[in-house]
Amino acid sequence: MEQDHTLLSTKLLSRRWNIAPRTLERWRAEGRGPQFVRIGRHVRYRQTDIQAFEAKHIEAAGAAPTLTLVECAA
Repeated sequence: MEQDHTLLSTKLLSRRWNIAPRTLERWRAEGRGPQFVRIGRHVRYRQTDIQAFEAKHIEAAGAAPTLTLVECAA
């Protein structure tokens, strides 16, 4: 599978997860949350790191969790 090198801003990731941008900022300060890239003052999240974080935090009752990759048109 080809890696996705897309970078998302804090604002876009907060929209994806339906959480406040301040939550992501707090997680960074606490050393929690997905890995991120800092380019100057700008913080970006790699798509691969977001997917890895999501996969790590799947909770399922009973059956083994599975992820399905869905491609979205930009």
